[in-house]
Amino acid sequence: MLRLIQVENIKTFSSNTFRVIISLHLLLFVLVLLSISRIELSLGEFAVSRLFQFPYVWEFFPWVASWFNLLLAVLIIVLTCNEYRYNTFRQQVMNGMHEGHLTLGKVYIILLIALYALVLVVASGLLSGGMNKPVDAQWINMAGFQSVGMYFVQTIAYMALAFLFAVIFRNHGLSIILFILYLFPGEVIIRNLIFPAVEDYFPAKLISGLTPFPELFTNQLATVPGADIQMGPAAASALNSGESVAIALAYTVVFVMISYVILRKRSL
Repeated sequence: MLRLIQVENIKTFSSNTFRVIISLHLLLFVLVLLSISRIELSLGEFAVSRLFQFPYVWEFFPWVASWFNLLLAVLIIVLTCNEYRYNTFRQQVMNGMHEGHLTLGKVYIILLIALYALVLVVASGLLSGGMNKPVDAQWINMAGFQSVGMYFVQTIAYMALAFLFAVIFRNHGLSIILFILYLFPGEVIIRNLIFPAVEDYFPAKLISGLTPFPELFTNQLATVPGADIQMGPAAASALNSGESVAIALAYTVVFVMISYVILRKRSL
């Protein structure tokens, strides 16, 4: 296992694509937060500045970070397709590894990238909350922190789905295009026109719904006549958060297992 981790680290961290996309992800996240923080908007008792205070950062920052999960998914597609392009999967098998090792290697990278995203959200939330806390508030308020955990699950699930697309299609451009088309409009059409009764259980809708629009804002908008509060990455789901997390984790396992089966059955 240690050898596998070392190999994956060398392949990943030596990749220019990895460095560029991670840097872009970090830069966009920070710039968007800074841009929003400069907005002076008040609606009743709501103000944008409150989103940068405890405990509201734990809902708001994961929601903003979820906008950039597509970048992390594209990164997994590129890293996986590079394995086929440069025959590194084949070389690893020739060196004594099997398809299970190849799958575990990419799962390790997925977890590593998701951990980076988690640390980014937590660190920025602590910094923002600490800098913007009211005078009479406690230094750290962790209420609502479960939203950060749900974002972590969401990030892993998105990348696991991207890994599956890369294993199936093997080509950078084709995998990325089909992955994006599946997220929208592909799944939207399928679940709304063919399976509306179970639309809440479809992977893209369920996974995106793990980071809904911050409740602080939706509660205030609900008091405004005619206001549209469906501003999150997905419409509200009939499932509770625990059920959504459990199903998202189940989907993640399914995506990884299908990828493993495909790696075993098809020539590398």
